[in-house]
Amino acid sequence: MTKFGLPCMCSRVEVEELQVEMQRLLEKQHFLTTWDPETFFPPHTDVILESSDAKQVYAHRATLMGKSEAFKVLFSPMLDKLIPITVKMDMEYKPLEAFIHFFYTGYIKDEYMDAFSDKLLRAADKYGISLLHDQCQIKLMNSIHPDHIFHYYILGYKSHAKDLVQAIIEFVASNFGDISEINGYDEFLKTHPAHCARLCNGVVKKLKLKLTN
Repeated sequence: MTKFGLPCMCSRVEVEELQVEMQRLLEKQHFLTTWDPETFFPPHTDVILESSDAKQVYAHRATLMGKSEAFKVLFSPMLDKLIPITVKMDMEYKPLEAFIHFFYTGYIKDEYMDAFSDKLLRAADKYGISLLHDQCQIKLMNSIHPDHIFHYYILGYKSHAKDLVQAIIEFVASNFGDISEINGYDEFLKTHPAHCARLCNGVVKKLKLKLTN
């Protein structure tokens, strides 16, 4: 019986070489993202990040400075201080812990991304972590819901998340005939009139574009 299918584009030797290279990449990733847990606590650390709920996250100034220009500006005047320094952060403990962990692994646990993607986006924007910024945008874009349209729009605008802002405009234009029908519109208009005007203008432009096409 003849079997039909796609021809194999790689020889057996090439497949084995790819498997070896993949294994090497996995080992490299493991090396770069795995740390001795003891080194995340004094006396190995030299900075204490204090959360808004008065809890502490320990880290290393060199690691944060190496990944963030904002942290570099913050810590550079303090390089002569040998004792650990304390910095107050405008984040609660759990999202702060996840944010700092990202500097060492480039990874956010799914449960933390689900719960804190908005807070992590804000932090990624403030400290210039573009990889995390993009990941948070994607997460938020995939979870747009009428109940938090206005919250996400303000967040996206303030955090320079242009893709998120455009996704919200597209969502509103595709699902609502009148933006005032969305729950929370009156409060949004009252407390953020400028943002409301921008969102309405964006939706109108999107609808006009659809009509012309």
